[in-house]
Amino acid sequence: MTDRLRIAHCSDIHLGANGAGAADPCRARFARALDAMAADRPDLMLLAGDLFDTNSVGDDTVAFAMEALARLPFPVAMIPGNHDCLADDAVFRRHDFGRIANLRLLADAAGGSAVLPELGVSVWGKGMVEHSRDFRPLAGSPKRPEGIRWHLGMGHGLFVPRGEASERSSPIRMEEIEAAGFDYLALGHHHAAMELVTPSATAAYSGSPTDDVGRGATYAIVDLAAGAAPTLAIRVVG
Repeated sequence: MTDRLRIAHCSDIHLGANGAGAADPCRARFARALDAMAADRPDLMLLAGDLFDTNSVGDDTVAFAMEALARLPFPVAMIPGNHDCLADDAVFRRHDFGRIANLRLLADAAGGSAVLPELGVSVWGKGMVEHSRDFRPLAGSPKRPEGIRWHLGMGHGLFVPRGEASERSSPIRMEEIEAAGFDYLALGHHHAAMELVTPSATAAYSGSPTDDVGRGATYAIVDLAAGAAPTLAIRVVG
């Protein structure tokens, strides 16, 4: 257990979106982003959904992703997104991501946690089965487990500002973010980075490291320290 924790957070890579095999430019951009994140020397990485653009990506694309994540010198926690959700033909059902030693896939539709005792970390997230109005990415999030120093969360869905209504799928409301009580909440779905920091919550959409929308290709670095406010930085790749 440690009194300091550095988190790398990314999402929305969409491997397979722009061609098959090595011709997909998302592969090179994801590899550059992983190198940049590794250079920041995080203690762990949170991948908040949409690693793949579709559940029908080819086996070579899946093998590329699994090998890239397995090479990282730190643990990775990951949730499915709306593009690679847990449908019957899901890529996460066809391939055994559990064999990657440093990876924890949070795929329980009711939500589940991965505990990393060496870091004093618990990471919670849900496996999206269907991207619909009924799916609530933060519903049922637990209180801080006993004996845990850092309580982290992940969610994939559309941000809904405080007090606003939405009929969109997979809503993540500001009120839910503040009530969840995570030391940091890593979000995915918006390709443009967005910091969501209030006196009671620190959360962010990291943006996409393979898309140039907003500030460009981005990921987030978060530093947590006992007795101090979290620090959150959006990094631009390249």
